[in-house]
Amino acid sequence: MFQNPTCKYRLAFTLAEVLIALAIIGIVAAMTIPSLVQKFEEKARITALKKFYATITQAVQMAVIEHGTPDMWGIGEEPSVMLTYIMPYMGHAKMCGGGGEKCHASDKLYWRNGTSIENYIFNGDNTRFGLQLSDGMILGVYSAPGSGQGVTSQEPSNCSISLGTGKANNICGEYMIDINGSASPNTYGKDVFIFNLIKDGTLNPVGTREYTTSQYTFDEGCLAENAQGWGCTGWVIENENMDYWHCDNLSWDGKRKCSK
Repeated sequence: MFQNPTCKYRLAFTLAEVLIALAIIGIVAAMTIPSLVQKFEEKARITALKKFYATITQAVQMAVIEHGTPDMWGIGEEPSVMLTYIMPYMGHAKMCGGGGEKCHASDKLYWRNGTSIENYIFNGDNTRFGLQLSDGMILGVYSAPGSGQGVTSQEPSNCSISLGTGKANNICGEYMIDINGSASPNTYGKDVFIFNLIKDGTLNPVGTREYTTSQYTFDEGCLAENAQGWGCTGWVIENENMDYWHCDNLSWDGKRKCSK
């Protein structure tokens, strides 16, 4: 039987070609995998933050039914009521701080600009408390938001603090959440976020367009590279992205994503 002599030969890559192909694949992977991991981490943090927002909003509403609006809680005299009043509605939460068990393993937090600060919110002394939530989140409170920024004369006990207009008025205190507990990066605008407790019993994510006090606005309190990161929460809740880490031309009245 006649056989085609060309069947004796098979096409194949040389060793050099294989090595070149592997090198190209490695370069592409090195360029794309970190970006994919970053996007996945940000998406997970956004989902966790929105879940927490829904949970604490419901908890505050239940606390209002039982104890009245926050201006009746006596926050100025006893800031821990911001936690004890909502604790029954936060699942299997555990009180920490107050000179007892530390709430947070890290002694440092980081501002959005990279500056490290003492973790006095989640590693409290005798006057500070926190909640360890069942999903690993850690919740802290501060009864005088805006301290040192021209609003120190306003009293948290009667919820008269103002950081802007609308929902940035009649503030009773701050809830600060570390959505992944003591795990890194422990950075405002990445895994640490702030909500204001309002006199009417609602919660407002800090950094929404109503805020005019600079450190609490989105522009100066989050988007700017030298920002502390206090003004990022409202952006994440409303726009469901953390693109302020990747571009600097975002605004409430303009671009809401780096890609647009």
